Amino acid sequence: MPFAREQRLTPRIELFFGFQNETGGTDTVTDAPTRNVLTLVGPDKPGIIEVISGTLSGQGFNIEDSRMSILGGEFAMILLVSGPSSAAHLIPEMEEASGMTIQCRDTRPKPETPPGVPYLVYGYSMDHPGIVHALARELALLGANIEEMDTSLQPAPVTGTPLFDVRMRVSLPPSVQVNVVKNRLEEIGDAQNIDVSVEPFSH
Repeated sequence: MPFAREQRLTPRIELFFGFQNETGGTDTVTDAPTRNVLTLVGPDKPGIIEVISGTLSGQGFNIEDSRMSILGGEFAMILLVSGPSSAAHLIPEMEEASGMTIQCRDTRPKPETPPGVPYLVYGYSMDHPGIVHALARELALLGANIEEMDTSLQPAPVTGTPLFDVRMRVSLPPSVQVNVVKNRLEEIGDAQNIDVSVEPFSH
């Protein structure tokens, strides 16, 4: 009697996966965790990450993604965390223990969009105002999304001239040819004396 056995199992399967139960209602196994983006800025010192991560893990929060850097004398970090509730109530404790200024923002999964084509854009030049804006403006006009960016300023080995370096990970619309992007950015580079290159991104 395989059909009868399937009928007996169906209510249990529905209950497990959150479908209709025997009374006609709907059950779910667990609620999705709350996700927050935390930003932290403050004077750099040892132990900041230990304090923040310890407070979060002690309250059942998981760090899913993070970026950090030291800019001048300031420590800056951004975290994506998930947990049983909003992490906002932990801010006073973390600020007092770490000396950071912390902000918390609720976030949801990014809306689905047509997948873009990932590329890396590099720029290198003697430092002057407007380098990032010139590249970012042209990329925006092409419909490209800058998903990650790193910049640095270092003195030249012999002369000490300040040299600016920028690296962008961008997502190009499938309809945009990479040769068009290269040509447009090279034109910007020629106008502002920036060495620009565009390369395929590989994980």
